[in-house]
Amino acid sequence: MSSKKLVLSFLTLLVGFLISISLLGSFLEPPTQSQIGLYQTDLILQASEHHGFDQGESVWQSILEENPQATAISAYEKVIKGALPADSSGTPPNRFLELNLRLGLLYASQDQVDQAIPLWQRVSSQGQGQLKATTDILLGLWQTPPQILPEAEPMLKANLGGWFRYRALDQLYTLQQRIADLDSLDRQAQDSANAALTRLTLVGVLPLAGGLVGVILLGFWIYQHLQQRFSEPEREPVPWGLLTIWEVMVVWFAAFFGISLVVMPLVRQLIPLPFFQTTALGQALYALITYLVMMVAGFSILVICLRPFGDRPWKWLRWHRGSKAVLWAIQGYFVALPLVLATSLLSQRLLPNQGGGNPLLEIILQSQDYTTFALLFLMVAVLAPIFEEVLFRGFLFSSLLEVMVPWQAMALTGVVFAVAHLNLADVLPLTVLGTILSYVYWRSQNLVSVMLLHGFWNTGSFIGLLLLSGGTETGF
Repeated sequence: MSSKKLVLSFLTLLVGFLISISLLGSFLEPPTQSQIGLYQTDLILQASEHHGFDQGESVWQSILEENPQATAISAYEKVIKGALPADSSGTPPNRFLELNLRLGLLYASQDQVDQAIPLWQRVSSQGQGQLKATTDILLGLWQTPPQILPEAEPMLKANLGGWFRYRALDQLYTLQQRIADLDSLDRQAQDSANAALTRLTLVGVLPLAGGLVGVILLGFWIYQHLQQRFSEPEREPVPWGLLTIWEVMVVWFAAFFGISLVVMPLVRQLIPLPFFQTTALGQALYALITYLVMMVAGFSILVICLRPFGDRPWKWLRWHRGSKAVLWAIQGYFVALPLVLATSLLSQRLLPNQGGGNPLLEIILQSQDYTTFALLFLMVAVLAPIFEEVLFRGFLFSSLLEVMVPWQAMALTGVVFAVAHLNLADVLPLTVLGTILSYVYWRSQNLVSVMLLHGFWNTGSFIGLLLLSGGTETGF
């Protein structure tokens, strides 16, 4: 065995170990997806305050169910049960306590005060600062006899959001017999409910409608194949073989782990800037810088490894602008919707409340800063599609076509693409998405098509998260 193959074999073992550890770690982490589900639950609670659905809005009555509070209780209990109750010191994290505070309000709304009071007492004894003060106010409002603590109203307004704020203020104003304020609160709740209904429409109904369009387009694609209405596109053959594929991908994975686990954390230690750790903007900027470093490393690896094959190693990349590129991207987006949705539901059944999530989701969900959003959008909707499509479709898929039939190359590229994201819960849906991206590249022979499709997909996911997180006013 040559020294080159020996080094690649060692790197393969190391990379395989790191990938396995990362996937296992994502399985053991508190699932971000379940927290996203709670944002939708909170949005439904907010929408449930809407009064007087007319006949044309009867569909919303079936969507919101008869007792959304009871459904929300089940959702919160499920997430709390799967959450980490304490850190290594035995102290429950604020997120865990905040969820229990909200669950107590849900119990109280269902006249289960005997369950809410003990829950709030535990939160009060373990919480600190604003969280403890707010919990004490809720205890006073629902205990017998009630006790209204000083600064109750401004504290509730500042620390609770959405349905939870309206429910707590309603109890406060009712005890104080402030009829005018109750009427004003009801009008505010109606405005928020209308906004929540709009957001739910955009988050839920539009993807379903797009999925129906996708099913029709998928049927058309299948019909084309069965009728053999198209011939296999011509492509530029690549002059390298399996050894080069192995070299590029293993070295890239090794660089990915080296940069994310060693280089960037070391730089952050040598240049201690609390801004990068304590603020959402700092975390977003750190993530963007890290990704830019990975892009530079990735493109450098491609250039160095492919340099022996000629002065123009990029000629195998097909890059065309024009309306056809946009058309293929739009078709691929709609076809991906029902397929990725179906595999996501399957993944959730196989891994209920497990599998971790992309750490960027937490930053998006917890931030309300437009600069942070802009930085994250630049990374996920512009930079990621450019680099990942060059690597996975432009290089890997095109190279595999020399040694495999197209469907095998598509499937294998999809698996590698999914594994590279290091989230166990996302492996199935991302494999499907990666396979569709490869298919679109194979049919269109245009890297711009899949870059646009990838960008459209990430943009849709990004906007969906903003609609959920920005529409619930969750407080804390």
